[in-house]
Order: sequence, then structure tokens, then C-alpha cells
Amino acid sequence: MAEKALVVQGGRLIDGTGRPPIENAVIVIQAGRFQAVGRLGAVSIPADAQLIDVKGKTVLPGFIDGHGHLEDFHGELYLHLGITTCASIELYQDGPWTLAQKQGTALGKIRGPRIWMSDRAIGAVGTEHDAFGSRTSRGNIIVTTAEEVRQAVRRKKELGCDILKVNEFLSLDLLKVAVDEAHRLDMPVAAHSWDVVGSVKAGVDSIEHIWSVGYSSIPYAPARRKLAEDRLGGVIDQELAGAYYQTENFDAVIGAMVERQVAWTPTIAKWLRPFSPSAARFRERENQILNNPDADLPAAVRTVTDNAYDKLFKRYTPEQREQAKIGYEKAGEFIRRFVQAGGILKEGSDPPRGMAALLMHQALAMDVEAGVPPMTAIQAATFNVARTFKKDKDYGSVERGKVADLSIVEGDPLQDIW
Repeated sequence: MAEKALVVQGGRLIDGTGRPPIENAVIVIQAGRFQAVGRLGAVSIPADAQLIDVKGKTVLPGFIDGHGHLEDFHGELYLHLGITTCASIELYQDGPWTLAQKQGTALGKIRGPRIWMSDRAIGAVGTEHDAFGSRTSRGNIIVTTAEEVRQAVRRKKELGCDILKVNEFLSLDLLKVAVDEAHRLDMPVAAHSWDVVGSVKAGVDSIEHIWSVGYSSIPYAPARRKLAEDRLGGVIDQELAGAYYQTENFDAVIGAMVERQVAWTPTIAKWLRPFSPSAARFRERENQILNNPDADLPAAVRTVTDNAYDKLFKRYTPEQREQAKIGYEKAGEFIRRFVQAGGILKEGSDPPRGMAALLMHQALAMDVEAGVPPMTAIQAATFNVARTFKKDKDYGSVERGKVADLSIVEGDPLQDIW
């Protein structure tokens, strides 16, 4: 017997493609996929379908966190916030654990988002610092030859990884080998970088974080590397390092990414959301979740969430706070110029310096504050993530034949994305 159809009708559909919204939309779902999508009267509704009336609400694709670091308590938090898929782009997390989470979720044994995993990053040791918790001491897959790179990439494919993550210490020559092998195996590559132009030429699919593009705006390589190493070694905070980005060189970095259609994930909310005009609204939502006894979150989530505000407004001196604001303004300028130039924006939460999943929504609000059109911001957490990670055949938009992931919200995110 054929599975009974489910029909979601009456809402305003923003389908993730960038096309104008469809008012009074009808979405027919069967066997877990969209069978028909359109305006009421233009779509045939099966006679025995189960109907869900969403009049007055906005229907969107299920959101996709384009840069997550999954932990065992994140699952229901993601679903609560309308995020149905998490690209778990790890540096150090053990692959078998993430694979078990991925398989358990797919089997319906674990409540949480669909998982696209990268396992540990491939990289090299390339900094004089070895501070506690630094990237040089936390178990990247270290490679030194082209054959070691190829073997590591092939092993990731065998383990079921969806994405290859590379760290900023990998030489450009070995990065090119990693990218070529990953693409041969149909795996996209997400990169940390101190030289975005070089990484883009090597063929990566996405650049991660504001600091990757920020460091790359400093043309003098020794100065760029010194700032990056000092940040990793705890000599300077990321909040303060952003003041040294060179805005006059942003166009060269942006141009390289736009020319090759390489996506970029800013992830600025984790550090800089206390400066956002929406900070009071952010804090209200954070506290609603943290104070909800049913959330059952570890105490550490409150600590890391509060720390971003305490650091900037309680522990920083006025001079440090002003320096951090300069970095905040430069980050917003890069985001605005990148999107205006035609760059592919994707977003992610990048915990733990805040609350997983919620950080992604905060990042979208900050993107809009920087000048990104709301429709583009919505795509940054739906279609653009799916396309970057070569999953857009099945995910990222509400279109016939795709997997039926939906997020249904009150209000109009094109007017107020928060």
C-alpha cells in the first residue's frame, strides 16, 4: 500500500532557491520527499492526504548548520531551532564517535539533525606555539608527503566521511594533492587558511571563518603568520586580532573566491555577537533556553555562552573593547563586500563559544545587519550549504524530488530574520 500523502498548505513559502516567496503555498510530501510544490489551485492535492494548515506562518527548507562541532547533547537543541542537518566539521573529534551519531540518527535511534561529517582535519604542525588546547597539540592527522595525504583522504572516504577538512598548516603543494584526491572521490573540501588566494587556487570548496580571510588581507607573510600564531598561542585574543585586518586588501581576497565560486563561512557570532544591535534579543533567547528545565543542558553551556559578554564588557579594558569593535566593524565590512561582489555566503554556528545551533541564527542576523539581503542570508543556511558540500540534489531547497525537510516559523524572516 502506498504511503499516505502529507500536505502542508496555506503558508508563505520561501523555498531556498532565491526565487520570490509563494503565498498560500501547497507542499505535497510522500515517501519522505516533496512530490509537488506550488500555489493553492495550481497543485493537485491527493484526496486522502493528511492536511496541515500553516496559514499565517512562513515555511522554509530545514536549516543546515554549515559549520558545526557536534556534541552528544546538541541533537534536540538543533531540532528545536529548526536545523535539520549539521555539517560537523571537526578538527579533533574522533571519527568513530561522529559516525556512530550519524548512523544512530539515520536509524531513528538518536533525536537530532542529519549529520554530514568530516572527522579530524588533515594538516601539519606549523607553529612554534604548543599552548594547552592549541591546534598543534590536539590530534590533527599529520601528513608530510603526497602519498600520506592520498592515503589519509582515501581512508576518510572508507570511513563514510562526507567532507574533507584541512587545517591552515598544510603546505599549498600538499593541499593541492588533498583537494585533487578528495574531488576524485566526490568529497568537498573545507579549509582553514592563512593564504586564501593560494587555498582557492588549490581548489578548495569553502573557506572557514572570518580570521582566514582577515589574515589573508595582510600581504606581508611574516606579519600575517605572526598574528595567526600569536592568536593560536594565546598571545592575542581573536576579538582583538581582527583590528589588524587590512581593509584595503579585502578586494583581492574576495575576488579570488568569487572568481572560483568558493563559499565562505564567517562564523563571527561566537566572538562578536555582544556588539550586535540585536545583542539584547540574543541574550533573551539564550536565557529562555538556558533557564528551561526541560532543555537539560550541561552547566558548561551557560558558562561559555555568558563568557562572550563577560569578556568584552567586564574583563576587557575600554581600550581593548574599542580595539575589538574595530575588528567587529571590519568583519561586517568584509561580509558586506563579499556578498555585494557575488560571493557564496554559507553560515554555521561553530560552538562552543556560545550555544550550538542558536549561534547560526545569531550569525544570520549579524549578516543582515552587515548589509546582506535577508533572502541571501536564508540561502546561507540552506541551499548554499547543500551546494557547497555537493548535497543540493537532495537538500537545501523545497523543490520536487528533494528530501522533505521543513522549518515552519512565525512571522516573516524577510522583514525580521531573528
